[in-house]
Amino acid sequence: MSLSARWWATWVALLGLPLALFAAVMSVPQWDKSFGSMGFHFYVVSGTALAALLACVVVIGLTESLRETRLLFLGLAFLSIAGIFAVHGLGTPGHIFAHAYATVPVSSWLSVVAGGFFIALSVVDLPEKAEEWLKRNGGIVFGGVTLAIGAYIGMSLLRDEWLEWVPFDDRAVQLGATALTLGLLGFGVWRYFQAFLFARLPSQWAMVCVLVLLMEVQVSLTWGRYWQISWWLYHGLYGVSFVVLFAGWLVEARRAGSVRVLAEALSMRDAIAQLNHGYTQPIADLVDAIEWKDLYTLGHVRRVASYAVMIGKELALSTLELRALALGAQMHDVGKIGVPDRILTKPGPLTPAEFEIIKEHVGRGYEIASKVKPLAPALDGIRYHHERFDGTGYPHGLREEDIPLQARIVAVADAFDAMTSGRVYQAPVSREAAFAELRRCAGSHFDPSCVDAFAKAVAKVRDPAETPAQAARQPTRTPGFAA
Repeated sequence: MSLSARWWATWVALLGLPLALFAAVMSVPQWDKSFGSMGFHFYVVSGTALAALLACVVVIGLTESLRETRLLFLGLAFLSIAGIFAVHGLGTPGHIFAHAYATVPVSSWLSVVAGGFFIALSVVDLPEKAEEWLKRNGGIVFGGVTLAIGAYIGMSLLRDEWLEWVPFDDRAVQLGATALTLGLLGFGVWRYFQAFLFARLPSQWAMVCVLVLLMEVQVSLTWGRYWQISWWLYHGLYGVSFVVLFAGWLVEARRAGSVRVLAEALSMRDAIAQLNHGYTQPIADLVDAIEWKDLYTLGHVRRVASYAVMIGKELALSTLELRALALGAQMHDVGKIGVPDRILTKPGPLTPAEFEIIKEHVGRGYEIASKVKPLAPALDGIRYHHERFDGTGYPHGLREEDIPLQARIVAVADAFDAMTSGRVYQAPVSREAAFAELRRCAGSHFDPSCVDAFAKAVAKVRDPAETPAQAARQPTRTPGFAA
């Protein structure tokens, strides 16, 4: 599913609009008018801080535990923006204090720097020991940072002059902080953009937009004229960034029929980097978890890979071909990342429109894999595993030998596991019943030589892996093969 040039042009224009406005008012000083009041400033900043706090609550609420380090750091990014930027608002003259103290300008700068720091931590590849330590001590880290932010707020309210020593008006310090913040946020933009190219999830694109807007916040903060449009722009962009974030999350949740897809999307940042370094197992695990979200089908991709290799060995494939086959079987449904949960887990029959969405996964999977060099050997299994031997499959209606052998093998392995492990829409069947169905469909759905090879391979082992999912349960729609 490629995105059109018009789509890209529209978003580049939208994200570039604030910078264009900023450049216009800075180049024509008479356009950069003064406006606003202390009260307006207080409420604008307070609203943004509350929005950031809500974002933190959502992210942390989506995590199964604070051992999920990626989401932990993202939650801390929003928390630090909320707490520190709140001081910027609370310090507005005429509310708690009669005069503006250093806490007001320092907090505006520090909120973006701290947010950028934690966002960068949420996307960086940490050393293994550091990752393990954080998994054990995530709650302590979150609590410690929360206490530190609380202490910052308390000190700013109780000791109004405690930050007077900070050289916030030194231009060299400002430019250094700006360079650091733009670097941290830019790194986050790149990593989330990679994840978006991988899965095309709305919440991932929302994060890209948010981080670009925060970079523009920093530009306006650094070069805007105090109390003029160019300066107010950063306040507005700060608030708009959270509106965009929540809108992306809402679209994602409505599309998927579940809010937990947000956690999956926000945890998917390193996919392309891992794949390009040859680490396919983490993505296989991710596909397994996202594609089949019930206990009956956990481990689907690994079982399909095992069955496919059994068939391949019986067909006397070479070692190199077996490796490619195993990879293709593991990744065959990678395109289902992003398919709404409400469709994947629907207990009843799919509507024609829903089935069309399901069918898109082969094209999306091919598009994902074609961009990642280590997945090149898996392309045939990903793209063609729903073709049928008689030419009635999708996406291209290929038949017989025109269907790549890897895809013909994966189709048999996939169908066998779908039948024996069960799905939300059908009860699991016995191994014997599954083989009977494969034989019945040999020549129509499946390559007869692959079905025969699988039967011979299974006969050579005493008891191929069967899942605990084979406990009896009532089917809710006509039994069949995985879509």
